[in-house]
Amino acid sequence: MAVNRKTAKVKRDAAPEPAPNRRQVKQDRREKLSKTAKIVLVVIGILAMLLSVTAMACSGVLNEVNNKEDYALTGGVAATVNGVNIKEDTVTKQIMAVRSASYEKDEDWAAYLAQQGLTPESYRESVIDAIARQYLLVEAEKEYGATVDQKDLDKAWDDAVKNYGGDEKAFVEMIGQIGYTKEAYLESIKSSLAQQKLKEKVAPAKEPTDEEIVSYLNENLSSYNGARRSSHILFKVPEDASDDQRAKVEEEAQKVLDKINAGDLEFEEAAKDYSEDSSAEKGGDVGWDKLATFVPEYQDALSALSEGQVSGLVKTDYGYHIIKCTGVFDVQTVDSIDEVPEGIRDYVSDMIETQAVSAAYGDWLNGYTEKADIKINPMPEDVPYNVDMSKASSGKADAAE
Repeated sequence: MAVNRKTAKVKRDAAPEPAPNRRQVKQDRREKLSKTAKIVLVVIGILAMLLSVTAMACSGVLNEVNNKEDYALTGGVAATVNGVNIKEDTVTKQIMAVRSASYEKDEDWAAYLAQQGLTPESYRESVIDAIARQYLLVEAEKEYGATVDQKDLDKAWDDAVKNYGGDEKAFVEMIGQIGYTKEAYLESIKSSLAQQKLKEKVAPAKEPTDEEIVSYLNENLSSYNGARRSSHILFKVPEDASDDQRAKVEEEAQKVLDKINAGDLEFEEAAKDYSEDSSAEKGGDVGWDKLATFVPEYQDALSALSEGQVSGLVKTDYGYHIIKCTGVFDVQTVDSIDEVPEGIRDYVSDMIETQAVSAAYGDWLNGYTEKADIKINPMPEDVPYNVDMSKASSGKADAAE
């Protein structure tokens, strides 16, 4: 039963399954929807603009669908990017999507802008900047050959369906609930994959050196020192179990614990034979506690163990655990990479690499944008999101609600 980790990237062997998180059991169905929906929703904010850009760029005009809102559009050109027009109406619709949702009164809208440190003019400029960057990314993808073929899309679709549980019909129904067809979803994913390929070309990953890992750990030692690695054996208890059923499971768990303590049964073999957790095949190994989130009862019991020690029965919402501490990382300073356990070393290496790629890509994007010819025209006074910012003080209370 997996838990959230500080990083989603795994470069080497697959990371061990962590101990159960109480939210996982009660929210399996909700989380299945949430994880996949999140993939879709993350791209909506970016790609609502991007799909418009790619569709209209060939004609030299950046625009959106026909307006169906109850506000007036002004027409005109808000800005140009390398000679391509960003229409004023495109910017207006982006901003009004925010205003119309929660800030109907001028006072509330002004208060919201003030709280964000914005004015109508600066908000408009930030939206123009975002649209311009998305257009430039599309151009950069062409320039650097960051193309996505049908094989990439097929794999992305298959992975999404698999992550949702393998039921393609159910997945299609789910994305339909948030307004996506399979074709629209794949178009969004296509843009996302293209941007990832672009990132790989302009900011290629470079594995950190041992010296960089040691230096990072010494600078952040408090975040990792005292970490414990553990294995566990889980005896599940159903949520609706009766007292007799719970007692029976507890009795079985105690018998296994007694055999381990007596030396009649190796912990790893007991995990493979008895544990009802997915970590059983790995001898119960769930990795390092400071790289994962365990339920409080598990964490408290593990924190009291020294390396090699085995706990008593630990009761959680999942059932009964027998926990073994298999490693402790506790040093005053890191002098050599050899002092760093492999799991922590890999985790830190991935983190450093991810941060370096992100910084390099940000620098590249800023430089690429600065080279572009972007001209922003003055904001029309009659755009529907324009507001007298002096009204902000009277609308703060309502906006806060």
